[in-house]
Amino acid sequence: MLLFVLSMIFGALGITANIIIYQQRTGKKLLVWKLTSDVFWVLHYVFLGGYSGAGASMVGVVRESIFLNRGKKWADSKLWLLLFVALSVASAAVTWNGYMSLLPTIASVTSVFAFWRANPKLTRILAYVIAGCMMTYNVFVLSYMGIVSEAFVLISTTVGIIRVAVLEKKNKKA
Repeated sequence: MLLFVLSMIFGALGITANIIIYQQRTGKKLLVWKLTSDVFWVLHYVFLGGYSGAGASMVGVVRESIFLNRGKKWADSKLWLLLFVALSVASAAVTWNGYMSLLPTIASVTSVFAFWRANPKLTRILAYVIAGCMMTYNVFVLSYMGIVSEAFVLISTTVGIIRVAVLEKKNKKA
């Protein structure tokens, strides 16, 4: 019971961070909130026993840590893309629990490209693929917080796309 309660607490914190992610205007702030979110989701899935989700989230923690250092020569290599795709696939192999284990992998690989670019517009669009995969996985592992989170991500992403479009339209008129 304690593990379930802990998973719910970290899931709630993950939800909060996920809502904030897609409202950011800069790539750096978006990455900071994505890193924060991934830390909470690692803990949520570990306490829930959803190890494929935990593995994919752990890849995310490392990925965002590197991507936050973009601009430094060591962090700008495109080899990081290949490494994170490979780590995502390796994570699925290590945590394999049937074909549903592929969903966090697809989400993780999509996240590599979404967050590498540090382009909030592209990230918002790819968030639909990521959230769809994770929503399905969360149903499979009975992660109620994950289901709620992905619903909020989809809503937040849509609001973010509309909000930015409205702001851009206003700025063009001004």
